[in-house]
Amino acid sequence: MSPLLVLADANILVKDVVSNVLFDLAAAKLIDLKWTPQIEVEYAQHRARLRAEAIGRELAFGDFIWAQRRLEPIKQHLVPQHLPPGWQADGKRLDVLQKSLFFAPLLQLPDPDDVHVAMAAADWARSARRSVVLATDNLKDLPGADLLPFDVYPLHPGDVLDLVDLMDADGLSKSLKKTCTDFKNPEFALSDMLASIGSVQQFDNEPLAAKLQARWGLKLSARSVKRKR
Repeated sequence: MSPLLVLADANILVKDVVSNVLFDLAAAKLIDLKWTPQIEVEYAQHRARLRAEAIGRELAFGDFIWAQRRLEPIKQHLVPQHLPPGWQADGKRLDVLQKSLFFAPLLQLPDPDDVHVAMAAADWARSARRSVVLATDNLKDLPGADLLPFDVYPLHPGDVLDLVDLMDADGLSKSLKKTCTDFKNPEFALSDMLASIGSVQQFDNEPLAAKLQARWGLKLSARSVKRKR
């Protein structure tokens, strides 16, 4: 079975656990994960701001460099083909899409700042002649009714996991366990992964967390329950 085509929005890439789960799913060839240069810029801006806020200081240029460098090993080792078909690192393909009559309806989306994300997903679906899942937390400004004609389906990351589970439950289980081992300081246990999958701030998928909990024969630790809240 062909892997699920998934375009990651910046608000997904910026979340450590969520993005690392998707990176590992891509490395395992359970999904074909991509993002554009424009999405990467948004990611770096969000990530840099969050770092400065966590330290309690003003945003500095070094924060952007730090944020960008986080993705470099990911692009080199886990998702080396992260650009959608037809896209180059300069991101100029967006200029072509914005002038195309085919994609013109997407210019009417609720938030103009999200148009580039929708266009990238629609462009990929058109070139691949397959459905593309747009993994995002921003379902309000990327309404499914507006994207359906372009064969694009905006989904919360928890719903993306459901689709992968339907396609290959064993593969999903193995990949999630691998993601847990990627975190070293602090360590990230399987019970922490269950809490993340159930967390409203991350995957927001309680049924899948319960299913995996039974599969793994685990109980949530006190630390995981606290983190989930």
